[in-house]
Amino acid sequence: MPALDDLPNVTSFFGVDLKTGSMIVAALGIVHPMAYGCSFFIPLSYLLVTVWILVALYFAASVVLFWGLAKDDAYLCSVWIWYALIFVVIMLMMMMLLALVFTSRNQRNRVVIVILGMLWYILTIYFIIVVNSYRKQLLGMNTLAEPILDKDT
Repeated sequence: MPALDDLPNVTSFFGVDLKTGSMIVAALGIVHPMAYGCSFFIPLSYLLVTVWILVALYFAASVVLFWGLAKDDAYLCSVWIWYALIFVVIMLMMMMLLALVFTSRNQRNRVVIVILGMLWYILTIYFIIVVNSYRKQLLGMNTLAEPILDKDT
């Protein structure tokens, strides 16, 4: 996937190797939907329902990422990367819309929570780079795993 190969590389996830870091990212993606439980008590709107659907799909993509990491499958990792790229862009737009709605209602506490959510999605861009770096590492391992026929040359 040439488009994913253009993303920057990292060598570790906050000091942890890339596979463990990718597992942590997948675990965070599975736990992530629990943060939307606090929005359960406000009136339903199409905006919130859309957010919940996107988050549920992100949960499913994170399960796919776990499976890909367990099987060392670069393709399953790339499925998560592509969805996460789209997800982050859409969720940042949704968070801006929620911030506008909550600001118009003078709900300062919810505006602060939405701003923290926006910071989380900006951090998710780093998560994408970590998983992509591990995917590149997997692809590099597949090309280097060929047997050497002539050791003298």
